[in-house]
Amino acid sequence: MSKVFYVPLHRGAPDAELRAKVEALFAAADLGRCFHENDLTPVKLHVGEPGTKTFVSPALARELVRLVAGTGAVPFLTDTAVLYKSPRDSGPGHARVAWEHGFTLDATGAPFVPADGLRGSDEVSVAVGGQHYDEVAIASGIAQARSLLVLSHATGHLGTGFGGALKNLGMGCASRQGKLRQHHGQHPRIDPETCRVCGTCAEWCPTESIEVGEETAVIREETCIGCGECVATCREGAVEFDWSVMGRELQERIVEHAAAIVRGKPGRIAYVTDATAITKDCDCLGLEQEPVLPDLGLLASRDPVAIDQAVLELVRERAGHSIEALSYPDRDARYQIEHAVTMGLGESRVELVTVSP
Repeated sequence: MSKVFYVPLHRGAPDAELRAKVEALFAAADLGRCFHENDLTPVKLHVGEPGTKTFVSPALARELVRLVAGTGAVPFLTDTAVLYKSPRDSGPGHARVAWEHGFTLDATGAPFVPADGLRGSDEVSVAVGGQHYDEVAIASGIAQARSLLVLSHATGHLGTGFGGALKNLGMGCASRQGKLRQHHGQHPRIDPETCRVCGTCAEWCPTESIEVGEETAVIREETCIGCGECVATCREGAVEFDWSVMGRELQERIVEHAAAIVRGKPGRIAYVTDATAITKDCDCLGLEQEPVLPDLGLLASRDPVAIDQAVLELVRERAGHSIEALSYPDRDARYQIEHAVTMGLGESRVELVTVSP
């Protein structure tokens, strides 16, 4: 059984309250032991797609940067390039979005440095011996670091039902090639009866695999990478996936990428999850979203499986429903937990410890 530490918190809490609660959480979970003097330590977070506002706050990043730096490590903020059309599909564009969203050196105490370089291709191949992969491609800035702080925002998710620490590790720390491998072979189709021929899906398709005709849009399977952007951006529900295959397999593929990172830094990874402003979709969707339940707070652990399991249990306890039921009811987030346990990444039996500042 793994311990996960928890402090109730409302988004937008005063700086003094945020500081006190983050300090108490960091100390209770003994996260400082993960970092050594002169470690170049990535703080892996999601800076938010332009248009969304519910990403992790720069203020929270600032407090964690301060505490990591206090151990003698050298923290920097980081993320990796996305597959879809976005300013975040390159290093310079990603850095600019980080700056626009408040993740500046002045505001957080650390620079933003893309972990996978100029075009998302700076990567390291790591052997995992998984069910789906013998080896995976991880962003070099993550793979080469000696320690790591994984700062996740708990949300629903289009393909997995839930996104937390495991997704932040597996998909968020992969290079573009790693992300492509995770999505490869999962092809959506467009229902001509529902399609309004608006062209939004084609506009967001990263491989220009969608042709918009007079009566319906059509996806070319030979160039489709299965990233799911068309599903997320179609507001008419005209894009269909075989979720019974995609959901489980995608989660397992994500976990096997996460395994490459966890196994490479035994005892040197700390996890903090922001369970406030939990939305239906992840922070990659460039739209303003309303939370699907009231704020829960912050969680911390040295076990990525346990911290995700704790979020799932907290949501069910407080909302009376699973996070999938509040976002994508056809998904089942347990697959990622089960596969992560099988891969030896952590424990799904959790002791939740409430911390008082």
